[in-house]
Amino acid sequence: MTQTSPQRGGAAGPSPCVHASPLERWTRFVLRRRSWVLATWAVVFVAGVAAAALLPARLATSFAVPNSEAEQAARALAAGFGEQPEGSFTVVFPVGDPADATLRTRLERRLEQAAKVLPGGHVAFVRSSGGVVYAEVATTLTLQQAKRRTESLRHALAGAGPPPLVSGPAAIQYDLDPILGADLRRGEVIAVPIALLALLTVLGLSLALAIPFLFAACAVAGTLVAVYAAANLVPITTYATNLVVLLGFGLAVDYSLLVVLRFREEVARAGAGREARELAIVRTMTTAGRAVAVSGLAVSIGLALLLAVPVPFIRSLGVVGLLIPLVAIAV
Repeated sequence: MTQTSPQRGGAAGPSPCVHASPLERWTRFVLRRRSWVLATWAVVFVAGVAAAALLPARLATSFAVPNSEAEQAARALAAGFGEQPEGSFTVVFPVGDPADATLRTRLERRLEQAAKVLPGGHVAFVRSSGGVVYAEVATTLTLQQAKRRTESLRHALAGAGPPPLVSGPAAIQYDLDPILGADLRRGEVIAVPIALLALLTVLGLSLALAIPFLFAACAVAGTLVAVYAAANLVPITTYATNLVVLLGFGLAVDYSLLVVLRFREEVARAGAGREARELAIVRTMTTAGRAVAVSGLAVSIGLALLLAVPVPFIRSLGVVGLLIPLVAIAV
């Protein structure tokens, strides 16, 4: 008489041993609670959709360089006059005759009334040159706060007379958001079909094709939630969403291919039956899963080095780059 080895198909997989690796114990823990795990990621996905809608208002790209002369001047203005240069607006009125005193008086009154819609808003100066009257509306708002007030200022300035053109750091950031969104959608239209073709070539026509896209959805959603939380603490660039989606999708395709192909090999080796399939999952995660974890940590550490650059714009890219691979590992 011979006993059937637990490694063969149809037989019960071995129970977790005392010397099981942390990754093996964690995989078995997840398998025992798979419904809760799936429910958790469903909640994360919904939260990510909400964060994607709210995040643009929290993002802004500041090119300020700490300890530079411009930054020192900005701090002096904030301390002495309560003004934030990055939170100011430049308003331009195209006029036929900038020397028309009556017209200039009307425009100044119009500017003063409109500035009241902004916290601490006031007209810093009004000048004319080359067929235009232009003014600076100073505020006590940060760049992120002022960006969200751009439309309010434009509505307040609307009225009879020359049409106002509102610019400045905050208004430029506000107008840049839809452009970045359009660029992201264009990138997705190009990247998704190419990725699908590559997946079809490697995985064939099967339900496994859905795994990279489910992976990407959860990874991107989870990272957007984390970035939204970070944006309430530190300045995050407007390019964050594009970076999250494109890098998150790339990691999802890469890691999914590695894990799915290894799982197919382990299933063929373990045989049929639920316990054999769970054993195949454990083996997959202790081999390909470990490789994914190491790769993700390496990518995360590499991008996190951007945090060492003493420029807020670059550091914000480091924050986002640090988060994406960590969330991908969790997924």
